[in-house]
Amino acid sequence: MLLNSENLGGIMKKLLIILLVAIVTLGCVFAQGAEETGTKEPTKLVVWSAAAEDETQALIHKFNESYPNIDVQMIAAGSNELKTKLMAEQPKPSGDVIMGIAKETYDEFYDYFVGYVSKNIGNLSETVRDKAAEPRYYGFSMPLQCFIINTDKMAEADRPLSWKDLIDPKYKGDIIMANPALSGSAYAQVYMMYKLYGDEFLEKLAKNAIFVASSKTVPESVARGEYSIGVTGESNVAKYIEQGTAVSYIYPLEGTGARFDASGIVKNSPNLEAAKLFIDFLTSEEAYVIIHDVRNRRVVVDTLPGPQYLPSLKEINLFDYDAVEAADMREDLTERFTEMMV
Repeated sequence: MLLNSENLGGIMKKLLIILLVAIVTLGCVFAQGAEETGTKEPTKLVVWSAAAEDETQALIHKFNESYPNIDVQMIAAGSNELKTKLMAEQPKPSGDVIMGIAKETYDEFYDYFVGYVSKNIGNLSETVRDKAAEPRYYGFSMPLQCFIINTDKMAEADRPLSWKDLIDPKYKGDIIMANPALSGSAYAQVYMMYKLYGDEFLEKLAKNAIFVASSKTVPESVARGEYSIGVTGESNVAKYIEQGTAVSYIYPLEGTGARFDASGIVKNSPNLEAAKLFIDFLTSEEAYVIIHDVRNRRVVVDTLPGPQYLPSLKEINLFDYDAVEAADMREDLTERFTEMMV
């Protein structure tokens, strides 16, 4: 067939159509492949947060500075409400990440979370994250237990330095603690001492200290000078130091349990890639700076200072706190200790 301008034009049109079809087809294939391999650019993230709203908003704002195309939705609720959502919505949860809930929740509902190796895992001690090869949760903040000391009533040389010192007869009647049957933090204190020294130690402690119904009463009474020694959460000591009260802190030499709040990715997360990016962010120093600054919290990395008026984490000896075991034996241990106090 002789090619003339009309025939040539027809052939070129057909070639152009074939080329366009091929381009569209390849584009669809590449798009599908990207979606299947998880490389599709994430655009949405749902965070379930038990942390304070101002703290959560500050973290989201900072995250969006690096990922402005990810629309982050926050569901703020209490721990119990979020635990209910976690159970009720599987296998199709609406949330991607839970943030700021106690470590024991992650241990209790371990199968409801998915493992992920954060790019910052090397900066976090095993005492403040899940120890699995692919951790299912990472530390957020941590409330530590310590002694509060009235410095007007007790000279530095006379102060207890360890949990073991609390059974020294010279302190009898001058130590105040909350009743572990009525206070979660007081139970944590008793559980830690039980793990260190056993029942015989607890029997002596029960006779050496005064026990009150409210954990709030402990630092208040020491601050007023009614007792020289109290066992309490460290934030209570910082509060009274800020007010100019004559109190100080002592972290026991044996260590204090590494109790912490954490964050993790919900199993079957609908926005998994965004969730991974958010966990990478939450385990970064810039995120821990926000957690530290907004609410004066203690964070789980030792590169940052402690809360105002308190030492940095690197100055405090920590030991593992088995929250699952503590919960499992709470009724029995509390009952035994209550009998010891009689």
